[in-house]
Amino acid sequence: MRVVFLALFLRTLSFGAEEVFHVGPVTGIAISENTIYSCSQTGILRRDESSTTFAEVAAPDFRIIDIVAIGDGQLAVCGGLPGASGIIGILDIASSEMKTRTVSKDLIYALAYSRPTGTLAVACADGNVKLLRLPLESSDMPIDTHKHTAAARAVAFSPEGKLLVSGGLDGVLLVTHLGEGRSPRVLQEHTAGVESLTFSADGKHFASGARDSKVRLHSTDGRLIRTYSGIGMENELAAERLPARLWALAWDDTRLVAGTSKGQLYHLSNSDDQWTLLEKIRESIYVLGFDSSGLLWAGSNASLVRK
Repeated sequence: MRVVFLALFLRTLSFGAEEVFHVGPVTGIAISENTIYSCSQTGILRRDESSTTFAEVAAPDFRIIDIVAIGDGQLAVCGGLPGASGIIGILDIASSEMKTRTVSKDLIYALAYSRPTGTLAVACADGNVKLLRLPLESSDMPIDTHKHTAAARAVAFSPEGKLLVSGGLDGVLLVTHLGEGRSPRVLQEHTAGVESLTFSADGKHFASGARDSKVRLHSTDGRLIRTYSGIGMENELAAERLPARLWALAWDDTRLVAGTSKGQLYHLSNSDDQWTLLEKIRESIYVLGFDSSGLLWAGSNASLVRK
């Protein structure tokens, strides 16, 4: 597999006569056509798939934690100011102009976009999961769909936009069938906080990664299909085994991959509960994403590596 590890902790990549770089963890990746956008606490950078250099797109005055492409030359971002505000921004890429809206009193950790319905979902530090229709400036106030008993850390829509799944540090997955008026289904198989979510391309399954070194695979009706256990804990002495946090998941047409807090990248089998180590780097992997050519991009604290 060809793998690209994306930028970077106090390291620079040249772009023309300037130095363009990320500072701190790269926590969000958005892929639009042939361009990869990445975000860290310093802002948003852009890179074409065929290029080896980055350009700055925007550097707002609040911390950006996640990013998603929403079409029409726009990106949606989320973040805010810790303990003070949770902010959603809509960035026009061509003009670098951003419209923002404060929707909570603490950070927003993650967001997802449903193209069929034009809806954003956000996972908030106070545990709330909120829905907001675009365009941002004409939308009604965000709708609270449900709440975790600890910070909500991940959120994902099914491809057709009818199902919303969120994961929290309470170890719970909440599965909501939108528009049906039913209470969320509560899934409690994880034994530690949930950090990542992804749907299969056909929308029939979703996977969740948590702080218990496990990825769990469910059907959309909530049925547990299988558990991938012990991820990131192999080759460690029993007395020193510490759970790896599954901070990142990505799923293209055929491959489900996971990245850990210990810097390992894994391929998870489609037929059983086995997994295979693909790569080991020195830094945590915070986010993963496939581009249009099948390259896998990973946000970490490490230098840029391509295989």
